[in-house]
Parts: sequence; structure tokens; C-alpha cells
Amino acid sequence: MNETERIKQTYKEYKSNSIVAKNGSYTTYIHNIVTERQEVYDQIITSHFSSTENIQFLEAGAGGGSNIGFFRSIGIKDENIYANELLEERVEELRSNFQQIHILPGNALKLNFKNKFDIVFQSTVFTSILDNNFKEQLAEKLWDMTKPGGIILWYDFMFDNPQNKSVKGINKNEIKTLFNKSGKIEFYKVTLAPPIGRKFQNLYFFLNSFSFLRTHIIAVIHK
Repeated sequence: MNETERIKQTYKEYKSNSIVAKNGSYTTYIHNIVTERQEVYDQIITSHFSSTENIQFLEAGAGGGSNIGFFRSIGIKDENIYANELLEERVEELRSNFQQIHILPGNALKLNFKNKFDIVFQSTVFTSILDNNFKEQLAEKLWDMTKPGGIILWYDFMFDNPQNKSVKGINKNEIKTLFNKSGKIEFYKVTLAPPIGRKFQNLYFFLNSFSFLRTHIIAVIHK
């Protein structure tokens, strides 16, 4: 089984797992982590680009499009949004939800763009990849698709999950290694640890003020 087939099989298993479904359901905790990271994305994009009107944007591993709405809301035009997704049923969900954007099904490694996008975005894709060679190839692909002067915008978790052997955390040093051509990478530590956040949902912003309880990184990888 190659890496893309393994990922597809893993997501099929997730779909039938009641615990995964429960953890992914929309709650106060989910609302808070989404709000937090979107505020950081907005600050990053506002500081890096004078206008969103002409930004060319690609999300690799876009799922059903849960992130796309935010990027549209800050002014990125539908005709400038490209969404890549490996899993067929999520591609259909993308097509149903966003008729006007460019939808690119299949393996991101097969995308044929060079220096095209101002923002290339990935959210919890790399931690789903266990094969180091595949990870390195995907990082190189994202880099190649980003315009000089553009950014790769990254959101993912840092720590392994002992209850889920199908994912592997990625820390700052590994991000630096994956994108060693970049002259500048900025890091923002975000997201209250899920076991704590789910248990103490209404205390999210208080507990999240202690940075050692945060488990995820937003990285801005400059090209």
C-alpha cells in the first residue's frame, strides 16, 4: 500500500469511528479554536499583503472546504481560489459547496503549477503523512507553487497522539528542515490542547493564555 492509499484507508476508518466523529462535531471548543486561528490568519495576511483583491490562493488538502469560507470572507475572489483534495467524497462536497472556485482532485504532488500562488495553505495535512519521502516531496511541491514574495501558510499540530498511530506531530525544527530554502519562517503557537479544551470549553481563552498548553503551530514560510 502506497502513502496515498494508506491515507485514503485511514480516513475511511475515521468516518466509521464514533469517537472521531464526536471529537469533530461542532462545539464551543471547535468554535474557539477556529476563531483563534482565523484571527491569526487575518493578521498575517493583512500585514503581508496590501490588498486581498488579486491574491492567488491554493489550499492543499482542502477537505470539504471548511477553511475556504474564511479566505473568501477576507476578500479573496472565487476565481482566484484553488482547492486540491485527495478523497473523492470530499471533492464532491467541495463541488457542492463552492461552484465558482477551481477544484483540483487527486494527489497534490501531481499539480502542475510553478510560482503561481501568493498563498499556499495547508491545515493538518502533513501530520497525516507518515512517509518521510512523501512529506519532503509535498513540501517541495508547495514551495514550487508559491510565487517569490508569497507565503506558505501552515496550521498543524506539534505532538504525537499516543491513541492515534495514523498521525505524527511536526515541530518547528522539522518545518525548518522541510522548508530549508526559506530565508524566513515565523511561528505562532495556538490551539488549547484538545483533551483540556474539550473538558473545559468555557474556559478556553483563560487556559489558552498559558502557552505551554497550546499544541498547534501556525507557520508563515516566506519565499
